[in-house]
Amino acid sequence: MQNVGFTLSIYPALERLYPGEQDRKQAVIRQLEQINTHPSMGPLLVGLVARLERDLEPSSAAAYRRRIMSALAAYGDRFFWTHLKPLAIVWGFFLAILFFGSTAGCVLLLVVYNVPQLIVRARGFDQGWTKGFRLLEQLKSPELSAAVLAMRALVALGLGLVAGAVVLVAMKLPVIGSGSMAPSLAGLVLIGIAGSSLVVLRQPVSFTALLYLATMAAVSIFMLVDAGMVPL
Repeated sequence: MQNVGFTLSIYPALERLYPGEQDRKQAVIRQLEQINTHPSMGPLLVGLVARLERDLEPSSAAAYRRRIMSALAAYGDRFFWTHLKPLAIVWGFFLAILFFGSTAGCVLLLVVYNVPQLIVRARGFDQGWTKGFRLLEQLKSPELSAAVLAMRALVALGLGLVAGAVVLVAMKLPVIGSGSMAPSLAGLVLIGIAGSSLVVLRQPVSFTALLYLATMAAVSIFMLVDAGMVPL
């Protein structure tokens, strides 16, 4: 999957670790096994594997690499894709509603998501090389768990603000035909919020699934209203 890019990234370290051509060739072949991890955690994996190549036997380094890449993939998915990306989307969308017609929402979305993951990418190799296995312990730290919980709370707050902003905007829309769009659209939004809340209370639903369902429902409602299929 990612073995060619991974090998290209670690090759400068292999050149220093293995001055002999034959040893370096064998090290490159070891890196061309299956590699798959979260993209933002890739530099951390490169630094850790380079450290393992220096400290352990080749066979042990390869075995540890397979375990480490899976662990980093899980941490990366949880932090960046399950929490940070929804956080950036929700608050970017909320800002786009508040300042409709401006690029403020897009700028916030790009900054909130890209700055943390670019920092991790930029410092990844150094952190993986210097800390080694201690890095994996830091990923289990209470501070990181608290940050994840804080992002979850901020996403929930943002979703509530977005729902309120959508209703507020709907109440200010002009009268169309014989009725007003505001009561119909506001009613549909509130019904959707109430229905989603009941589902969450009655049975466990993943946060990501709820977020995507709510987004698809909102887009569907606006498309039906815009097409005139929902009576106003």
